[in-house]
Amino acid sequence: MKKILLAAALLALASCKSTEPDYGSTLRPWIGQSQEKLQQAWGLPHDVFYITPERKVWTYLEVSSKALNGMENPYTDEVYYPAVAMPDFGFPSQPQYTVHYCKTLFTITNYIVTDYSFNGDDCVVNTRE
Repeated sequence: MKKILLAAALLALASCKSTEPDYGSTLRPWIGQSQEKLQQAWGLPHDVFYITPERKVWTYLEVSSKALNGMENPYTDEVYYPAVAMPDFGFPSQPQYTVHYCKTLFTITNYIVTDYSFNGDDCVVNTRE
């Protein structure tokens, strides 16, 4: 009986998973691809950091005042840091701007993509056409 309940619970949890691809799963196919293919698809990197002459990290940075695809809060577990919030000094009110960003890094070894990572509050799959 316990095994049946456990199987039913696992099945219910599995059905809750989103069918939309996450950002990481869209980057995974780049592993094993050439640096040339990456540059053709993504353009020139924003920055290049050389670890060794054969190994480097290409950085792509997307910064916007509007969230990609209109998703104002793409992450439900977003953390608010009041310690870095701008204090109110009583000056005349300035328009408030929210900056969204996504930094994507590809590690390239001997001209082949070997790893990736990303961070930011706007790393979502781009479905714009």
